[in-house]
Amino acid sequence: MRIELEKTARLFSSASLIGPGQKEDMMKSIVVFYSLEGNCKLIGETIAEAAGSDILELKLKKPIPHKGPLKFVSGGRSALQKKSPELAVSIPDLSDYDLIFAGAPVWAGTFAPALRTFAKKAQLQGKTLCLFTCCAGGPTEKCLMGMKNLFKGNAVLSEIQFVNPTSKNREACIQKAVDWVQQLPLHLIPS
Repeated sequence: MRIELEKTARLFSSASLIGPGQKEDMMKSIVVFYSLEGNCKLIGETIAEAAGSDILELKLKKPIPHKGPLKFVSGGRSALQKKSPELAVSIPDLSDYDLIFAGAPVWAGTFAPALRTFAKKAQLQGKTLCLFTCCAGGPTEKCLMGMKNLFKGNAVLSEIQFVNPTSKNREACIQKAVDWVQQLPLHLIPS
């Protein structure tokens, strides 16, 4: 059963975030993610709802199989070979965004290749990022380090991992995502 977050269906609108001791500023944020099985989609939509962010879901022009051994062979190989698959969505101009949440599943110890394609096309510099990963378990430090290297020239404000959000830990992961967004020092980000 999938939770529908209707408020996150809007694309590219402003979010108003108020920091301690500051007047209301208009700060634009966006959640960018790739999701094969719905884990990063669930977390990305939850983050967008909690932060009042826009959403950009990365989709591949030639999708990876969702089931069976080809999912692991195709996805894992492309991740390990640092492929940059063609996206089925265009990357908008992100220059007006103050904060970018970027997320991907962990494949073969690294991030899904769609995020690499996004980084190459978006060419982000001087942005503030928050990174998230979804996995079946185990350490994600190597994956998060790879994501930080992918987005060199930008400041990483925070990072977080979610384990099996759509199956074993749905409600706990949703609450963890909301709590993470609420504790972020968003008032420190210049708008």
